[in-house]
Amino acid sequence: MRRQQGFTLAEVLIALAVIGIAFGALALVQVTNLRATVAARLLTDTKAAANVVLEELMAQVLATRTFGGQLQFDFNDYYWSCPTPVSPPAGALPVVTRRTCTGTRTVGDVTVVHSIRGESGVLGEGVLTISVTATHNQGGQTLTLGDRITCYDIYPSPTATAPAPCPTPTATGGGRP
Repeated sequence: MRRQQGFTLAEVLIALAVIGIAFGALALVQVTNLRATVAARLLTDTKAAANVVLEELMAQVLATRTFGGQLQFDFNDYYWSCPTPVSPPAGALPVVTRRTCTGTRTVGDVTVVHSIRGESGVLGEGVLTISVTATHNQGGQTLTLGDRITCYDIYPSPTATAPAPCPTPTATGGGRP
């Protein structure tokens, strides 16, 4: 008797099961890769939004203007206004405008909470810490960025006759209490 050529039903079913398992594993890898790609994109959007707000705040703090023939430094207003208003000591530049120290902005699908905080430096010379925390509304990715600005970052020149925005350094500190 002649033997038939081909596969038995059991062999075909086993082959299909092996192929199904392989395709299932490939699908799992693809889904995992897709999730990682989406998470990376959302984190990139979150970081971009945080950077946008941080750069805007830095520009606001570093702004200078001439008003009534006097050079005014927005740094000074933020320094003495944030996080709570305090009066500058005698000899320091006066506060022209009380500034808002915290806030929330929305950039695309990202909510960014920011704060500006004045601190005494080593000798009370004046430091502002700006921090932003961005949270993506779709994926929940959260990122916090910060930067520091000292009064020396906007000082016109060590030899300039314009008033310096820095509080007078003292051995005991000076600056914000």
